[in-house]
Amino acid sequence: MVHRSAKTVILGAGAMGSAAAYHLARRGEPLVLVEQFGLGHDRGSSHGAARITRHSYADHSYARLMLDAFRAWKELEADAGQALYVRTGGVSICPESADYVGRVAASLASIEVPHRRMTGREWNRTSPVFGLADSDNVVFEPDAGLLSAARAVTLQVELARQRGGDSTEVFENAPVRRIDLDGDRPTLVFDDWQLTADRLIVTAGAWTGRLVPTLTVPLRPTRQQVLYFRPPDPERYSIGRFPAFIYKGASEMDAFYGMPECFGMGVKAARHGGPEFDPDVDDRLIEAGYIADVRFFLSRTLPALAGAPIDRTEVCLYTMTQDEHFRVGPLPGRPEVLVASPCSGHGFKFSCLIGRVLADLAIGGATEVDIDPWRI
Repeated sequence: MVHRSAKTVILGAGAMGSAAAYHLARRGEPLVLVEQFGLGHDRGSSHGAARITRHSYADHSYARLMLDAFRAWKELEADAGQALYVRTGGVSICPESADYVGRVAASLASIEVPHRRMTGREWNRTSPVFGLADSDNVVFEPDAGLLSAARAVTLQVELARQRGGDSTEVFENAPVRRIDLDGDRPTLVFDDWQLTADRLIVTAGAWTGRLVPTLTVPLRPTRQQVLYFRPPDPERYSIGRFPAFIYKGASEMDAFYGMPECFGMGVKAARHGGPEFDPDVDDRLIEAGYIADVRFFLSRTLPALAGAPIDRTEVCLYTMTQDEHFRVGPLPGRPEVLVASPCSGHGFKFSCLIGRVLADLAIGGATEVDIDPWRI
């Protein structure tokens, strides 16, 4: 069996792994990036045209961190000479019986991000495609927008190769069978070769729990179904006229999100969360009951979309922690093994910043970003 060694190995080339590779290569660190599928694959959590980005968090700590995340994306755009962020505005909505919008507005006020609170009735007058209940609570953040998701991942891998030259190696279609932690250094075991690392960064998404069975934090992969609707009047749902939106109802299942028509994809709408799922199963089925649930939600919020045809569907994976918070840091007892699961369906917007954090931890063992709440 062939045996190789490397200074730094990153396992997983999705949003977090590509960002870590970019930041390490930018600092002149040699690295090996390993991906079990082809680069840019659609089996995990990082594919698709766009992801919502926003400061609008009910949790103040995430809202504050988004100031750094927005800055990290701007720095990447400047370095690449390409734009990845599209400003669309974003609206957060909840029924009168919930306190979600109030907490979001308090977070935005605490970090001095411009916003406006409204009732559902006032918002409907501002954006007539909506049909919210008069008593719904709404907060609008004009700086919310979209990140070009798949392109951001591809770009960071390309930059890692450009900055690193021969010191950056990328292996795709290279599934790891297990991680051997019995020796002094972690070793990735493939079918017919092994790769030992001085330091290992595991950014394997839904496969993290299987590859690191000693991880004390339960990680639950779930299946997310995404729908793209063809609106009856596309201009009214275009960027500049229609914002990204997040709705939080009273129950866990009454949570939905969506974004304007962009990249020729249609209007995106989906329910946040889904059933537990085996990530090794490639199942693209969109359930009829799920479509009915999304259409019912739209009938209460965006009535003209409720009966619109669906032009496209996607399936992606969430990796959920019990509290929906991220987990980032060294594996207990193995400081040379970093595990990053900035997950639970809201991590992509932080990925460029998390890449910098992982580079900090790999090189110096510490970071200026406060990740204490995410410690493993």
